[in-house]
Amino acid sequence: MFTGIFYVAAFLCLLWSSGFVYLRHERNTLERMHLANQTTTLNMVWQAVVKSHKTGMQVYFDTYIMQPQVLELLRAAQGGSESDQAVQRVRLYRYLYPIYQKLRERDVRQLHFHTPDARSFLRFHSPNHFGDSLATIRPSVVMANRDHRYIQGFETGRWLSGFRNVFPILYSDEDLGSVEISQPFESLRREIWHLDKSNDFMLVYKASLLLPKLFEEQKKIYGSSLFSQDWLVEDPRWELPDSPPKMSGPAQKVYAGLSESQSFIQALSQKQPQSVAVKVQDEFYRVTIIPLEDVEGLTAAVLLSFSAAPEIDEMYWNYRTDLLIFSVMVLFGGITFLLFLQSKQVVVEKQRNIQLIANTMNDGLYVMNDKGVITFVNATASEILGYSCHELLGQEAHALFHFHDNGRCSLSECPIFNVLLSNASYAGEEVFRRKDGSSFVAEVASEPMFKKEKVVSAVTIFRDITERKKMEEQLTHLCNVDPLTNAFNRRYFLQVLETEIQKSKRYRTPFVLAMGDVDHFKRVNDAFGHEAGDRVLKEIVASIHERIRSADVFARWGGEEFVLLLANTSLSVAVPLVENIIANIRLLDFGEIGVVTISFGVTDHHKEDTIDTLLNRADKLLYEAKEAGRNCIRASE
Repeated sequence: MFTGIFYVAAFLCLLWSSGFVYLRHERNTLERMHLANQTTTLNMVWQAVVKSHKTGMQVYFDTYIMQPQVLELLRAAQGGSESDQAVQRVRLYRYLYPIYQKLRERDVRQLHFHTPDARSFLRFHSPNHFGDSLATIRPSVVMANRDHRYIQGFETGRWLSGFRNVFPILYSDEDLGSVEISQPFESLRREIWHLDKSNDFMLVYKASLLLPKLFEEQKKIYGSSLFSQDWLVEDPRWELPDSPPKMSGPAQKVYAGLSESQSFIQALSQKQPQSVAVKVQDEFYRVTIIPLEDVEGLTAAVLLSFSAAPEIDEMYWNYRTDLLIFSVMVLFGGITFLLFLQSKQVVVEKQRNIQLIANTMNDGLYVMNDKGVITFVNATASEILGYSCHELLGQEAHALFHFHDNGRCSLSECPIFNVLLSNASYAGEEVFRRKDGSSFVAEVASEPMFKKEKVVSAVTIFRDITERKKMEEQLTHLCNVDPLTNAFNRRYFLQVLETEIQKSKRYRTPFVLAMGDVDHFKRVNDAFGHEAGDRVLKEIVASIHERIRSADVFARWGGEEFVLLLANTSLSVAVPLVENIIANIRLLDFGEIGVVTISFGVTDHHKEDTIDTLLNRADKLLYEAKEAGRNCIRASE
């Protein structure tokens, strides 16, 4: 008897231990999945903000820096004496100061010109500090001058640490140095916050990389972080005007307790994006770590995000509840000695746990049998599709809500159902339709389920990615379109031009390139201001858009220069069209500004042309039009 009780007790202890390990593993798995999803989401938002920031800085450089007068002032400073350089520095400061004030309204704080040998030439944020060498503390400046390429990335500095944008300045193949256009972290933080308002953010800097670079007067605005002296916080008391607002009370409590979180300290040392759960006053919070590498590949700073995590609180509550229920079940099973009933109860509890786990997922989940009929569905799937669980169970998933770009297709042609036929996984994007008839793009992953090496069903997980697709489209639009005029930008036009050249070579289809420049545009800016100049550019672009086809590509080349690609068009057809454009622009009413005209150089594509030869020929023709008195067109013979 004693032996039997011993074995039963040993079996029950083993059973309870297995259940404990299983439930703890399930809880930890859900927690890891939740934290990984948070990391992915925040990292995607951060990358989107960085990409948008990069596009904006490129526009500022093209619009305000690459102007003839700026380039001439920088050119005059090259090779001159210190007094000559001082004169040109003052002239450059006076000329760009109104523009710098406008950029400051757009959160640009760092407008800094450098000489070709990486010395500071003019800091608009501190014009009295110049002539110091940046060669040892600013790798981005060295790279931009040495390689003559745009450098963007995080970097610490003497005055400002953040995402740097350093542009080389070349004028007629002459190296005039470089310029930095940068915004403080607060500007990027606001953009992140607008995309994800549930988080508090802070930026901490690597002390060993930042402190050696700072001017002495700048060191006093930094303090050690509460979790490590190796990391610094800018303006820890939130006293400076450019500092972010104070974090919320809960976020400050989480920040204050990070020094005691081993999971956070360990994650911080791993130098990769990840999220950890931190418990403060019996509530869980998410702390997401996004390491920021500088242009040399060193982790110079870390972006921290703090947000409440009620989902993790619920996971732990469910875990404790399930563990308690399981323990009671095992106890009563041992007392009653009804092993069969105990086994049955374990199965029921396991199914309930699976349903509970499925219902706490953020993604929709359903299981279908070998006929395509739904046999299991979670609450998220029901919520996304608009059907109740009862309405979904027993229905053929393909016929009920799965649609294809080419309309309906048979069940055997459905890629999700084919998981059952091919014994292979499937992942992709499909179109699902809700009960109310509205459709959405779903990211789908489906896996076969086996029983004795035979596929008996398939489990499918899906999520609504409509908002993500919209964000991707918006980001693509920001990358391809000039924000002032809504014409395409230079980068996108070069891509289209390369494609059109290859197409012309393969199919021998003609096309025409026209390059235009607004006549005496500088006089408009000087006499009536940049806002008037912007209005002139917008109305000219609108006028040209009204007179070209949807297949034609019209882009802002830079400043007041524009380019037009007329696809499948000969020169004899293009010239009258451009003359008509010139005539209509001359008739535009700009009020007190008066008549504004434009000149064009027009050329057709030759079979031996490259992008450079084609653009150079159009530019030369434009120059001839300018020499001929402007307000006219010059076309290649």
